[in-house]
Amino acid sequence: MINTGPANTTQTTVIPSWIKNNAKWWSQGQLGDDQFVQGLQYMIQHGIIQIPTQTGSTAASGTQQIPAWIKNNAGWWASGQIGDDQFVQGLQYMITNGIIKINS
Repeated sequence: MINTGPANTTQTTVIPSWIKNNAKWWSQGQLGDDQFVQGLQYMIQHGIIQIPTQTGSTAASGTQQIPAWIKNNAGWWASGQIGDDQFVQGLQYMITNGIIKINS
């Protein structure tokens, strides 16, 4: 588990290792953006992935395209070139900017 928040927070990031397969397939174009996002939404909603929330941010309205740098990060994360915390920052970015919408 990695703590990605400020030092005074107790939130942690928990990402099962098998999720790296999805990230790898997505980064290689074997899994579509919609499928990847739906998988992330499902895993977050059901507590499989626990993402620390960012405070003071609002989700944008409408559908936005996933930035290329996030797909690059997914591939690097899947191959061990970046850590969980950097991958999670991309997920947080997508949630904060309304690319991934999480229903309670």
